[in-house]
Amino acid sequence: MKLGCGLLAMLAALACQPTEPVRDCSGCFYSFADTVLPRTAVVFHWPASRLPIRVFADPRGAMPSLVSHTIATWQAQFLYGEFQGQLASDSNHADVIVTWTGGVPANVPPDAGPPVPACAGSTDDPATSLGSSIENALHVVLTSRAGFTDGQVAACLQRVAVHEMGHALGLLRESDSSSDIMYEDPLVATPSDRDRHTVELLYHTAATIVPPPAP
Repeated sequence: MKLGCGLLAMLAALACQPTEPVRDCSGCFYSFADTVLPRTAVVFHWPASRLPIRVFADPRGAMPSLVSHTIATWQAQFLYGEFQGQLASDSNHADVIVTWTGGVPANVPPDAGPPVPACAGSTDDPATSLGSSIENALHVVLTSRAGFTDGQVAACLQRVAVHEMGHALGLLRESDSSSDIMYEDPLVATPSDRDRHTVELLYHTAATIVPPPAP
């Protein structure tokens, strides 16, 4: 079968088109294991047998909506439901407890301006706080900082709540990139592609710290 000149020209042109380069994924992840010496590397994540994770939110102020938002945000990073969470009404039957410290910030709309460090947060380290297995709930605390408007605090809390929940999911290390939600002082509101790739990798890596079966 002979090909016409037009078709030959078209095939030649297609053959000369550059192929799409294979993406270099060397920078697609950051470290999630806690390797602070003298401990060996610690890897933690919630097993499928404990899903959905029960998260208790301090009922004051904007905390319930903040926690609902963070649960939904992290669930959306997984393709196959590797993480699921739900609000718990009783802190005595919760896997994660999120509370205020230093007062309750005003429940106002977040400021739309540039991100500022108007708040802070911290999360229990499963290895140092709970030993070789999780016997109690992980505690997350959020607090506002003085010198900022209520709207700036509200915007900061949206970022920091997602960041701290990332630690509670098992992202024990901070990212080295300001474009990631797990950056030490988060400047973005949602997880980046690197955050998503990292947490997916974490949930397909064998954990060295595991919680006991749910009561």
